Amino acid sequence: MLSIAIPSSALINENDPKIKTFKVGMIARACAIFRVDKILIYRDPKLDESDFIKDILEYMETPQYLRKYLVPIKPSLRYAGVLPPLRIPSHKPKHLKVGEIREGVVRRVAPDGTCWVDVGVDALALLKSRRRLKRGARVTVRVCSKKPLVVEEAEPDEYWGYKVKTVELKDLLKRNNVVVTSRKCEVVSLNDLRQTLKRPITLIFGSPEEGVFEIAERLGIRLDAKCWNTIPVQGVETVRLEEAVLATLAIVNWVRWLDEV
Repeated sequence: MLSIAIPSSALINENDPKIKTFKVGMIARACAIFRVDKILIYRDPKLDESDFIKDILEYMETPQYLRKYLVPIKPSLRYAGVLPPLRIPSHKPKHLKVGEIREGVVRRVAPDGTCWVDVGVDALALLKSRRRLKRGARVTVRVCSKKPLVVEEAEPDEYWGYKVKTVELKDLLKRNNVVVTSRKCEVVSLNDLRQTLKRPITLIFGSPEEGVFEIAERLGIRLDAKCWNTIPVQGVETVRLEEAVLATLAIVNWVRWLDEV
């Protein structure tokens, strides 16, 4: 399990909502590229744009054919057109294949619990679930047959996307295997990376104006966590948040790959 945490003030240096939207899109793309399971947004009272960031992240993760059912029209999504598509495995084309796993949304529920699910094609798919599903619920299903269109609940065996959650920094720091990223820290070693990545990990990033240490100090929170500098000898005065996320996850991904092959 790989999680990252970014502050609600992540966009504090931007005033243009279109640029804000695009920057969140860059973070989402980095997370999808490197198979991040959870994106946590921790509240910074200096600027709390948690809802804005969460709306965009969840919009991007939702398959295109489900957005009209699962994502309401909001001012925060006004510039969603500038967002790059994630193109993760859960974002399937309209063409169905028997045996493939897809995301769907429950459109109708019969009194006996039988459901009809929209999986991105013209016809609704029949689903008999062991659970009592409600209309509007998002489900992951496997296509059993095309004529008639029947599906069953399933678990994907590949990267399927990320979940988004808002948290408080003090609660975030109580999690196991938390790592703060900062240029003030020691350069992380390959051995430390390998040992740390044997367990679920949460990487915490600061804002464009303040690092995690400064944010924690301002909030009166004692910060006692492992700390990594993942961009040693940087050639610029400051590394932007979206750049730090991309660079750090690239290193983590390389180490994970080394230990998988």
